Amino acid sequence: MSKKDLLLEIGTEEIPAASVTIGMEQLSERAGLLLNKYRLEFDSITTYGAPRRLALCIEGLDERQAKAVHKVKGPAKKVAYTEDGQPSKAATGFAKSQGVPVESLEVRTVDGGDYVFAIKEEEGSGAEEILVTILPELILSLSFPKAMRWGDGDIRFVRPIRWIVALFGNSVISFSVDGVESGRDSMGHRLLANHAVPIKQPADYLDALEANKVIVDQTKRAEMIRAGIRDTVRDTGGRAVVHEQTFDEVLELVEYPHAIRGSFSSEFTALPRDVLVTAMEAHQRYFPVEDMAGKLLPNFIVINNGNPEFTALIQKGHERVIRARLSDAKFFFESDGSLPFSTYVNKLSGVTFQVKLGSVFQKIQRDVRLSEEIAKSLGLGKTEVDYAVRAAYLCKADLVTEMVGEFPTLQGVMGMEYARISGEPEEVAVAIFEHYLPRSAGDILPKTTTGRIVSIADKLDSIAGILAAGLIPTGSEDPYALRRQAHGIVSIILENYMDISMRAMIDLALGLYKDQGVDFDQAVTAEITEDFIRGRLRAYLLGKELPLDVVEAVGGGSIDDMVDIRRRAEALAKKLDTPEMADLMVAFTRCKNLARPEPGTEIDPGLFREPAEKELYETLVEVDKDLTQAGDNYPLVIDILARLRGPIDKLFDEVLVMAKEEDVKTNRIRLLNYCMECFRRVADFSKINLST
Repeated sequence: MSKKDLLLEIGTEEIPAASVTIGMEQLSERAGLLLNKYRLEFDSITTYGAPRRLALCIEGLDERQAKAVHKVKGPAKKVAYTEDGQPSKAATGFAKSQGVPVESLEVRTVDGGDYVFAIKEEEGSGAEEILVTILPELILSLSFPKAMRWGDGDIRFVRPIRWIVALFGNSVISFSVDGVESGRDSMGHRLLANHAVPIKQPADYLDALEANKVIVDQTKRAEMIRAGIRDTVRDTGGRAVVHEQTFDEVLELVEYPHAIRGSFSSEFTALPRDVLVTAMEAHQRYFPVEDMAGKLLPNFIVINNGNPEFTALIQKGHERVIRARLSDAKFFFESDGSLPFSTYVNKLSGVTFQVKLGSVFQKIQRDVRLSEEIAKSLGLGKTEVDYAVRAAYLCKADLVTEMVGEFPTLQGVMGMEYARISGEPEEVAVAIFEHYLPRSAGDILPKTTTGRIVSIADKLDSIAGILAAGLIPTGSEDPYALRRQAHGIVSIILENYMDISMRAMIDLALGLYKDQGVDFDQAVTAEITEDFIRGRLRAYLLGKELPLDVVEAVGGGSIDDMVDIRRRAEALAKKLDTPEMADLMVAFTRCKNLARPEPGTEIDPGLFREPAEKELYETLVEVDKDLTQAGDNYPLVIDILARLRGPIDKLFDEVLVMAKEEDVKTNRIRLLNYCMECFRRVADFSKINLST
C-alpha cells in the first residue's frame, strides 16, 4: 500500500514552557491511538514543540485504511451441515442473512464446540477522508493544567489558536477549528521573520521554518543553547551553572536561541550563593557562572529569543534588571541580618499554620517538644538534646524575614545563614536547613543527627495535625504533601537505622494537639496516622526491590519499630530460596491449619499422651530461648525456626491433635499456638509465596 507523510502544526500565542512538553506528549500518544482506532498504519510518530507551536509529523502513513475483517458466529456445525456434509437450511439461511455465499462459511472451534462463521471483509476508506475527521478531534482532545477561552469561541486550549497547518503529502487536509481554517501556511519568528511560511510538503517543514528563524526541533535547539553557553562563558575562566529544570524551561521559551553573557557588580558575590542563584534562575531564567573552585563569578548567561544584531542593547537591559534584583536581595539580607535571628520567632504567632490547628508559633512549640523527646529516646547527651531543641525553636523563623518573603524557595537556606550570622552553633544552623529535607522524591536526606531529629519532628507534627483536622489525602489530592512528608520520615529513620518508637511519637504528637485544645478522637486518629505512615513504609520497602509478598508479611502489624521491620524484610528476601525457608513454611502451614488463638499458649506438660508432644514442647522451649539470644539477627532466627519442622511433622504424623478428650485437645492446640507465636516474631508467613 502506498504511503505519505502527515504534518499537523497548531500555531498559537506563546505557550507556557511546561505546557509545550505536555502538548508534545499528548499529541504523540493520542495520535497513535486515533490512527490505530481508524486502522491507519504508519511507520513513526515525531512531535515538536516551541513557544508558538505544537507539531506532529507522521512518516509513512498509509493512504487507505486497512481492510476490516468481521467474523460472525453462526449455528453449530452439526446443525449447519447434514450427515453427508451438505449445507442445511440453517446454514443457507445464516449465509443469506450475512450476505455471503454459503460455500464461503468456515468452521471454527470455539469453547470446545464447532461452529460456522461468516467472514466478511470491509474495504478501507481513503486516509484523507478520515484525517478530515480525526485531526480536529486530535487538536480538541489536548488538555492542559491551565486552558483558556478567547473571543466568542467555546473551545478551551492552552492559548488562542492562530493558524493550523495540515498536510498529507502535498495535499491540504481541509477542516476548521473555532473558525481557524487549516492550510499550508505556518509562521516565522515573531520578531525576526513575522510572515507566513508556506510548507510544500511535510519533509520541508523543519528546513522551511529554520530559514525563517524558528528551530522547531527541540533537540537541535538544546544543542544550540548548550553550544552558546559554552562559547559565551569560555573567556571567563569559569563554567555555567546549568540546572536541568531551568534549562528545560528555557528550552521551551525560545524559538531561535542565542546566548548573551552579562555581568554585575562583584560586590553582590558576597551574598550567599543560594540567594544569587535563586535571583538569577527563578526570576530571570539566567544561568549563573562559577569559577573552577565553585565560587560564583559576577556573570550570568541569558538565552535570548530576539535579534542577535541588538546583543549589546539586550545585554544592558538584562544587566539593569539583575542589578535591581540583586540590590533588593542585598538590602533584604542586610536588613534581616541586622537583628538577632531569634527575634523573628515571636512574629510567627501572626502566621497561620492551618486554620483548625493554629499558628506557626504553636507549631514550633510542638516541634520543640517532639524534637526533645526523639533526641532523648536516642540516648543523646545534653548538648545534642539542646541542639535539637534550639534548632526546632528557630526552624521556621526565616518565614517572616524579608528575603524569604521575596524568595519563598529560600526558606531553610536563609534560616541557616541568619542563624550563623547570629552566632548560633553550626549544628543548629545546619539543622534549620536540613529539617526541610527531603523536599521532593529523590532529594537528599539530612546528614546531621540534629537535622534528622527536627525533620522527623516537624513532619510528624504536620501529619498528625492535618489528619486530626480530618483532612485525609485522597488518591489525587494531597494539598499538604503529607505523603511526601511521611516518606521523608520513613526514609530518614530507615536509612540511618534510628531506634525510634513511632507509636510513642505519634501519641505524643497527637497529645500536643489535644493539649492545645484541638478537638478530635485521639485513639482513632492515632490508628489513621499509623496506617498512613505504614503505607509509606510499604512503598519504601518496595522501592528497595523487596518482594511484594515479603513486604506484606512484615508490614501488616505495628510500625512501632520500623528499623526492625526493614531487617526482617531483608532477611526474608535473602532466605526465600533456601532449604531453611522451605522447612519453615511447611512447619508454619501445618500449625496454622489447626491453631486457634482462643485457647492461648499455657501448656500443661502433664497432659501429654504421646512422645511426639513432649519432643515438640522441649524443642519449642529451646527454640524460644535461642530466638531471644539471636535478637535481630533474622537470618539466624529463620534458621532456628526451621528446626521446628521435624518435631511438627512428627506430631502430625503420630498424634491426633483433635483428640476426643477436651483437655488433651486444647493442650495440643496450645502447643500449636506456641509454635505460631514463635513464627510471628518474624512475619505473617501466610503472606509468603515461595513459588514466585
